Amino acid sequence: MQATRYLMLSLLLGGLTVWGSENLFWTMPFPDLTPLALLLTVLAYSVASAVALSAVIWTGVGGLPAAFLGGAIVGYMSEGVIVGTIYQPFPPLFFLVWTQLAWHALITGGLIFGVGRAAAVLGPIRLALIWTFFGLSGAYWAQYWVTERPDLPDPARFAGYILVLGLIVPLAHAVMDRIGQLPRPKPWVLSVAPVIATGVWLASSIADPNPMRLVLPPILMLILWVMWRLGQRERPVSLGTAVPVWHHLLFLIAPALVVWLAPLGWAQGWGSLGANWVVAGITILGSVAWMARLVRSAAKRP
Repeated sequence: MQATRYLMLSLLLGGLTVWGSENLFWTMPFPDLTPLALLLTVLAYSVASAVALSAVIWTGVGGLPAAFLGGAIVGYMSEGVIVGTIYQPFPPLFFLVWTQLAWHALITGGLIFGVGRAAAVLGPIRLALIWTFFGLSGAYWAQYWVTERPDLPDPARFAGYILVLGLIVPLAHAVMDRIGQLPRPKPWVLSVAPVIATGVWLASSIADPNPMRLVLPPILMLILWVMWRLGQRERPVSLGTAVPVWHHLLFLIAPALVVWLAPLGWAQGWGSLGANWVVAGITILGSVAWMARLVRSAAKRP
């Protein structure tokens, strides 16, 4: 039973993180995107999410720190194992933070996952306000892609990519409400995804012996150390208090605003607003500050 719940939760997190870290990030669907490619992306993110989930269970970290640090692990898995974005040498150190901490951890983990799991504490009014601000921010971020992607999607394809596929987020949260708590699975279950990720990273490092690849293990060790220091290993993983499904459906305010407002900005030629640097600057500063605070808290633990 524990292994089944672990697998189900990994798949749910995989779907949620694909929307937050792929659909929202890229905003526009690529012309060659197929259902098979989307399914494979979900499976890849599910393995990355399983690595993060195993780390959360092993270390016992909970709350928003678990959401942020788990999102960071997903980020470094996706950008350092599945692809090699973090190994780009220029700008110096930029890709060690962007997008792993600044997007995967802060936006996908801390906001899309963390706020959803705190729905009972926040209540529907605050949830609606948060998702409204998030949708406005997403529409602003979308303006950047006009400068990179002249192939603007047709409205139906765009709405399907952002709004229809966005249903996976409230669906995932609703199912997680039903799961409630995740008792600790057997050690071999928790080890499968990390072993797969390690094997892929080793094979990629042999095929491309870039010295920059050596930055990934110490970064992951730092994150795991923080999680271990902040965790309470005797408790099961709690997914928070369940709420009515319509509370989770309030999330759809965000993708609906993106679908409505982003094309209006594109039509007005707002692609010159520099949304990429504004969003990157704010999220990098926010995520680094959050990570630094967690490191300090971990270091102060007796």
